[in-house]
Amino acid sequence: MRNLTALLFVLSLCSLHLVFSGPVSFEYKNHCCSKTSNTKIPLNNIVTYRRTSSSCPMKAIVFETIKGKQLCVDPSVSWVKSHMKAVDRRNKATSTP
Repeated sequence: MRNLTALLFVLSLCSLHLVFSGPVSFEYKNHCCSKTSNTKIPLNNIVTYRRTSSSCPMKAIVFETIKGKQLCVDPSVSWVKSHMKAVDRRNKATSTP
């Protein structure tokens, strides 16, 4: 009986580990930034941007360039804010008929 109880306990722990480790690690690996760049990116190289998820440890903006590179930048920096507004204006102008 003790062996069965111990086995069930271990299986429960393994199940919990699988449930809690799957989606979180996927989201972190693909959607969070571990550091931000201080290099100013030319506006004409930026195609689009996105904000990192609120579950990420660091707030960041991810700019995507014409070449498909994704660069993490600090959202509080003034040039980042102005680039975001410019991209929004550009995308709004191209989407309206």
